[in-house]
Amino acid sequence: MRSDGHSSPIPLLLVLVVVVFACAAGCSTAQNTGTTSPAPAGTSSASSGVISTAPVPKTADVDTAISVSFNDYSCLDVQKEMGVTYLYPGQRYTLSATSPGPGTVHVNILFLDTNDYLKFRETRPAWDSVSKKWEYAGLVPFVQFDDVTGPVSKTFAIKDQGIYYICVDDRKETGINNAIFDVPVKLLKLS
Repeated sequence: MRSDGHSSPIPLLLVLVVVVFACAAGCSTAQNTGTTSPAPAGTSSASSGVISTAPVPKTADVDTAISVSFNDYSCLDVQKEMGVTYLYPGQRYTLSATSPGPGTVHVNILFLDTNDYLKFRETRPAWDSVSKKWEYAGLVPFVQFDDVTGPVSKTFAIKDQGIYYICVDDRKETGINNAIFDVPVKLLKLS
């Protein structure tokens, strides 16, 4: 207060300025101009306030590496890996694999039913110079990849209900080596 009994106009002016700025800030929300910005990927453009995400596609039902010793073989029980009892007729799968790495072995990879799996353990691969592939006498693999050096893939259908195996075979090597190689394999169910 001034000595003459009147109040100073500065505090009143200060309150008025603060009120004007507060009103201006409350009125400065975005106005709808008729255009919308794209919604971020995986979100809904609806204004529900809830972000919806699309399900992430499955890369494989079996996604693992099969360890195989030099000049030996190793097999994976597909049903055990997938948590099922059998594979059924008409089911379609894609088997993919790649080499254990550059400068390593070039394995054969086979997808076998139970009957061929039992014979496979006793059947060593033999090179057929006419067909230019590894032959397994008496076996009829659903899928066979020879001398895998990079990514390979094949889609096929199950014909008979049964138990199936993915086998990695390195029994064609010569020499002695104590190395163990991890061969990446994937099996994706399509139907």
